[in-house]
Amino acid sequence: MFSLTEAAKTEIQNRLELSDSAKFIRLQMRKSCFMKVKVTVEGTMEVNDSEMIKDDLHFIIDKGECHYFRDKKLDFIPDQTGFKQFEVI
Repeated sequence: MFSLTEAAKTEIQNRLELSDSAKFIRLQMRKSCFMKVKVTVEGTMEVNDSEMIKDDLHFIIDKGECHYFRDKKLDFIPDQTGFKQFEVI
């Protein structure tokens, strides 16, 4: 299981509030950037997804990528150019 920083939790909750139908938070590793995470909000799960509930948030991760998040911390770090990014540390 992974943990969340307060910055990540706040940003994810903000994204969920902006969506009318999203219930799940998909975590997906960005293959081109080491330890960077793509975070999207979605309404449904897919067949190969695992659901993890953390701090009352419903995360979905492809079963093939779950190992990237084990014993890690998800953090949100906005950079100076406005590109918002998540990473696992």
